Amino acid sequence: MIRTADVSTLSIPAEPIMIETGDPGALQTVVALFAALNGEGIRYCHWKSNLRLERGLRGATDLDILVDPADAMRFHNLLEDFGVRRMLAPPGKRYPSIADYLGCDGATGVLFHLHVHYQLVLGEQFVKNYRLPLARYFLNSARPSMGVMVPSPELELAVLSLRALLKYRDRDAIKDILLIRSPGIPAPIQDEIQWLAAQTTTARVYEAAADALGVPAADVIVAFLLQMRAAPRNGRELLRLRRAARSTLAPYRRLRRSRALARYLGETVRRRNRLRLGPPRKMTLPGRGVSVGLLGADGAGKTTVAAELTTWLGRMVEVRGYYQGSKQPSAASRGLYLAFRAFRRAHRDWSAHFGAGNMIARLLAGARRLFLSGHYLSVGIDRYRRHRAGLRAVDRGEVVIYDRFPLIAPLDGPVIRQEVGGRGTEELSRVEESLYRRFQPPDVFLVLAVDPEISLRRKPDHDREAIEAKARLLKRLIEDPELGPVAGHKVVIDAGRPLAIVLEDARRSVWRILLDAESTETPSPKKR
Repeated sequence: MIRTADVSTLSIPAEPIMIETGDPGALQTVVALFAALNGEGIRYCHWKSNLRLERGLRGATDLDILVDPADAMRFHNLLEDFGVRRMLAPPGKRYPSIADYLGCDGATGVLFHLHVHYQLVLGEQFVKNYRLPLARYFLNSARPSMGVMVPSPELELAVLSLRALLKYRDRDAIKDILLIRSPGIPAPIQDEIQWLAAQTTTARVYEAAADALGVPAADVIVAFLLQMRAAPRNGRELLRLRRAARSTLAPYRRLRRSRALARYLGETVRRRNRLRLGPPRKMTLPGRGVSVGLLGADGAGKTTVAAELTTWLGRMVEVRGYYQGSKQPSAASRGLYLAFRAFRRAHRDWSAHFGAGNMIARLLAGARRLFLSGHYLSVGIDRYRRHRAGLRAVDRGEVVIYDRFPLIAPLDGPVIRQEVGGRGTEELSRVEESLYRRFQPPDVFLVLAVDPEISLRRKPDHDREAIEAKARLLKRLIEDPELGPVAGHKVVIDAGRPLAIVLEDARRSVWRILLDAESTETPSPKKR
């Protein structure tokens, strides 16, 4: 290790580099939020990654905020005043004394993520096995930068060094020893170390670390900084420093090594599952999630809006999108439809040669109706399966977007009685209608209202009468609560306007829906 007397000789500039303020790209809601935190006297600081603070203010990355536990409730209430929503991290990223919040900038619709700490919990990926008693040191040293309170560079650099060592893996050491691929200490971390080192001196880092964590921890930190300056890819030395860091920080360990390893391995295996099975991988709503059903006539832009909402919200939140139209049939539905087409062709050919009134023609016609009815019923079963999957997702706290939602014909509802009819289909039509009655309406309908003339311009190959019929029916469903579940649970958006404006309204509407969703959790700075 390095001796205390040696730290002042390190060639790191003594004069700190100040961070520029007044970022014009910062989200207005985020800027106003931090201004309110400062004005209310809530003790907090953005405790890490301040090199990328500007990106956080723009919503490009999360904001890591350390809050005094005594101010936890005031902090939570202030976030609610700004329309910031308490969220739940995925199971593999839930740690003690850490809470997640999600906000939406009113001017741009950009989402931002607040990663709120009431204690400094850090360590290996998926585990965060160390709880360091450094909160008061960080908060006492906080100073303003870009309108945000940030800790002293000495403390931030000291903790960054420990974080880098604790996350250093055996396979990272092998990469460094063999000089293959990317460095074991990631380049962004090395950049951050250099940036922080330019704002202080190593002597100050040593003094701050020794005061907060003791001399052994300070020795490890300074030795690591020297190593990063001299030979940042010396895998053997970095492994030795990692062992020293683990030993020094052992009193602050919250899990036994065996339990921590089991958690790490379990989460690693789960995340390699490409089928999206098991728990959510992104943030969810505490308690029950929400479901949104998109409605609209042909040409209203349902699929476009659904895709945009799924992409926009899905960057941070677990979102499931389900198409409930008829253009994605299962193998059974496709097979029944192919059989229907074959019998339709056979009936047409037979009737052309031998007449339509004979027994064979009637049998072919009956088979045609039967297979078409079976196809429609199978489509309904496909929709119901997707609907049940959506209900399960909502129970897990996820957001579900239904592109279309089955209501009544011709709005993706039961059609056998209207479209097929005839003898032999009565029982199938009753089964189909019973199936559609089992659909539970979503929490809210997002209705894309558009004039039939606009629909025809967007869909010139569609039938005018069909488009007008759908528009009339949708209007009645919206206005008459006795015709269906739409009237009391809807947000109507004028979809005749330019697409950018429609998408903006849709995002704002969905965000309001998320804010109104009930939460079963309250913030707690207590240890779990």
